[in-house]
Amino acid sequence: MRIQKTGGPRSRNFQWTCLLFCLVSAAAASGCASGKLNTARQAFYNGGPTQAVGVLSEEDEVSGRNELLYLMEKGAILHHAGDFAGSTKVLLRATALMRDQDIISAGQQTASLVTTEWLTDYKGEYAERLLVHTYLMMNFLLMGDHESALVEAKQALEVYDAFPDACNGDYFTRALIAHCFEALGELNGAYIEYKKLAELMGDPTPVAQRLCNLAARLGFDDEVARFSQYLPPSAPEKGTDKIGEAIVFYSQGRSPVKIPHDIVLPPSIRFSFATYENRSGYLPPPSVGPRAGGGSGAVITTDVGDILRSSLKERLAQIIVKETARVAAKEAISHNIDNDGVELLVRVIFFLMEVPDTRSWQTLPAYFSLIRIPVSDPDRSIRIPGTSHTITLPEMDQSGSDTPFYHYFTIRH
Repeated sequence: MRIQKTGGPRSRNFQWTCLLFCLVSAAAASGCASGKLNTARQAFYNGGPTQAVGVLSEEDEVSGRNELLYLMEKGAILHHAGDFAGSTKVLLRATALMRDQDIISAGQQTASLVTTEWLTDYKGEYAERLLVHTYLMMNFLLMGDHESALVEAKQALEVYDAFPDACNGDYFTRALIAHCFEALGELNGAYIEYKKLAELMGDPTPVAQRLCNLAARLGFDDEVARFSQYLPPSAPEKGTDKIGEAIVFYSQGRSPVKIPHDIVLPPSIRFSFATYENRSGYLPPPSVGPRAGGGSGAVITTDVGDILRSSLKERLAQIIVKETARVAAKEAISHNIDNDGVELLVRVIFFLMEVPDTRSWQTLPAYFSLIRIPVSDPDRSIRIPGTSHTITLPEMDQSGSDTPFYHYFTIRH
């Protein structure tokens, strides 16, 4: 019997071509978020959160590589639709998925080395991963579950610790963390976070009242004196906050989105990368002036675009390393093909596949603001100055308790 050998140059060229076409097909299938996801995003901004929720009622059409992105988008949409329990359920799945994704898939990494980042699971920018916990904290507080909110606060702190350069500009989330500690009576934790926030902002004024109150309760007299100089003239007097505070989570505008860029070098080398582009202009944060007998409100704002760009910048070194390795791998493969026609075809395919990963969480706002409003009159509605929004306090049982009440509201503008 005569055995015919296989695996010669012609066979290898054919194998490479077939493999590349398979990879191109896989990349095309996973390269774009599902049509439903894009439709839901459009509905969110044009028709409202309730309409967007209906679009995302089915999950079976979402690619596994976009699963985290889908969960983040749906969690935010449900939150703004007022379904805090549903949002929490979805976002808890997102946190579990993020933990699973921390185990790197060798197969995906190998495939993306010669094709595109679209073949890998979307893991979220560092700031996006932090904001999953932010939405969960808001959800739990709005549902009155302070204990679960504090659990999320501690997980958010782990993200801050892991990626400080990317996330330290998120003042809103850190203020939320500090409040979670304070609301459950963990005074040391609250004081540490408020003080850290004051240092990061560079101006302690928005948190001076909290720092003075906590420092006094902890016996830090020097710190009381230090932060008292930042108190506004309308700081509430003792005994005026019998029914506590209204705490508003205020979202404005649309977060920036990623757009593609290319650098082309002859004959067929293509470097690709993404940057964030704004969709909203500057929006001044809301302000809350003095209220009769209640003092001034405090507003702490995060520019979401700033922390998203910081996150992308922190990944820049690893992006450059991987992009350089991908270009080198493609050149090596092309040079090893001994048929000019096949080599040209392979180079064209490689060139076309070099598309930057522009996936991003697009239902995020441009700005998050946390507004604290001292309350002394349960019958008065509170208008957020500079906006058309008014919040109405619920009926409260004024039992004379010294324990503060917190009234939580979420507003999207």
